[in-house]
Amino acid sequence: MITLLCRIFAIIGLGVTIGAADSWLRPAVISLKPNAIPVPARGTETSAPIKSAEEPISPRETAPSESDEMMIDAMRAKEMFDSGVVFLDARIESAYKEEHVAQAFWLNSKNFGTPAAADAMKVLDASQPVVIYCDGGDCDASKNLAILLQQAGFARIYIFEAGFPDWKKHGFPVESTKP
Repeated sequence: MITLLCRIFAIIGLGVTIGAADSWLRPAVISLKPNAIPVPARGTETSAPIKSAEEPISPRETAPSESDEMMIDAMRAKEMFDSGVVFLDARIESAYKEEHVAQAFWLNSKNFGTPAAADAMKVLDASQPVVIYCDGGDCDASKNLAILLQQAGFARIYIFEAGFPDWKKHGFPVESTKP
């Protein structure tokens, strides 16, 4: 019996060692791709309708510019909010219920693809821009959700880097779903 257990632990140990060596030699690298289709540049009319996927895009709109950045600040997030871009809250559900960006949907990487995420996924259009936020700083929840959305075909993903605390600090619209 002891010999059998020793063999099992030896096989498991060998598998872990091989797996660790393989991960060290060939690390998995997942990164966000830059947006190919920018939203209107800063300072332009924010009430203009968002272009549909069928409308032609001028070379000026596809040229790399400041608006091609995935990471956005509070002012850019507010401009996008005012133009009707959908916001996704990637924080934990209790934080979302306590307070969130007005009209934002709760969706995070842990509930992505589950029935709990169905409401948010119904309103999302992969051809339209989305803004994702979490708690800012060291919070990676928005980046994790962005990767999943990219894998699901979304190309116009923006991350509000400073997150909800910065949104609230600026006095921008918030709401609560807490009873």
